Amino acid sequence: MSQHYKNFLSLLERWPVDKSKVGRDLGQYLRDQLTAVLGSSNIVAVKDDRLQRQFHSLENIVNDVHANRYPRTLKSTATGLTGEQCREVLSTEFLEIIQKKKE
Repeated sequence: MSQHYKNFLSLLERWPVDKSKVGRDLGQYLRDQLTAVLGSSNIVAVKDDRLQRQFHSLENIVNDVHANRYPRTLKSTATGLTGEQCREVLSTEFLEIIQKKKE
């Protein structure tokens, strides 16, 4: 097993899957991409430096590096909604309700 695969696997173990965003969740997308790229025979074609940069960037996200370095001072967003309200609005369930009302 390649070292890249082990690194990404340990990263994804710490990456949550948002069940409210079925089919649109970044965590699930990353898992699918890991399987497609690192689980296939074309691993030799993937550049080492590119994988290292991608791994480092994703690790910064999962470890909240930038969120801790630049903490938010406001509790609202540009829309005026709280973070929790934004999560609810972006959920698959809410989007299905909106879609049904359009019909």
